[in-house]
Amino acid sequence: MSMLAVDWGSSSFRAWHLDAQGEVLATLSTDQGILGFQGQGFAAYLQNHCGPWLAQSKQVLMAGMVGSRNGWQEVPYLSCPAGAQDIARALVKLDTELHPNVQLVPGLQYAGHSGLMDVMRGEETQIIGALQLTDMADALLCLPGTHSKWAKAESGDIGAFSTFFTGELFALLTKHSSLAGVCNTHIFDEPAFLLGLEQAADVRGLSHLLFSPRAAVVTGQMRPEQAGSYLSGLVIGAEIQGARQAMAEPGLISTDNPLLLVGSEVLTHRYQQALGFYQLPCRIVSGEQAVLAGLHRLATGQ
Repeated sequence: MSMLAVDWGSSSFRAWHLDAQGEVLATLSTDQGILGFQGQGFAAYLQNHCGPWLAQSKQVLMAGMVGSRNGWQEVPYLSCPAGAQDIARALVKLDTELHPNVQLVPGLQYAGHSGLMDVMRGEETQIIGALQLTDMADALLCLPGTHSKWAKAESGDIGAFSTFFTGELFALLTKHSSLAGVCNTHIFDEPAFLLGLEQAADVRGLSHLLFSPRAAVVTGQMRPEQAGSYLSGLVIGAEIQGARQAMAEPGLISTDNPLLLVGSEVLTHRYQQALGFYQLPCRIVSGEQAVLAGLHRLATGQ
């Protein structure tokens, strides 16, 4: 029997119809994330877009923000450390008449050094899938995005992770701050991006550095397209600097044990450039393939 695998995030919906071996029979991707539903209409949307797959599927498994308090049904966070089997045992059955076997993947929570909680939903499935695809049990992973995640896996378990506000911060700065009028984000300027990565190590910190793109443009030192790439280098560089200091003890990342960079082609390419600048070897894993492998593994309980 086939299964329906769904990754339903804040701003996107992705579904795959899989056969018993996990091979993709059909796929669907839209921009209808859970934020557009205002807590209702999920069942109708799934039926309208995946009805034939639902009828043929023995199991439906959904990961991501669909299991948040703003989603279809809130699922409690599972505490770290947690591996694939722990997460599979914590799947929650969805209360719906749409299908007799719909389950939601729980997110993860982790208390860092300060004792304050960090959380993720959806990335845990990508991490499980990335470890399986690379046949690695011990690794440091980076999942760039709106809220970038850095996670440490040990013996196949997700033991620790940290969230960085990088993507959302960049969007806010370039759309709703005094930098909006001086930063062109549609053109990538590599030298300016590399300069941002270099400057990100400034001991005065990011709050000081964030003013520099504006000053550079108004004085004629940079053009707007350079300033946008420079700002990208600043925020990505600050993320990598912080994550490396907090999570990457000496020897954890090496040519033989590269960091796993999991995400979309555009984002992983930009982060690969940044990691190379800091001489941190990485291995790229497709975010889509990772979540697909993770969902199938959780569905089988392996």
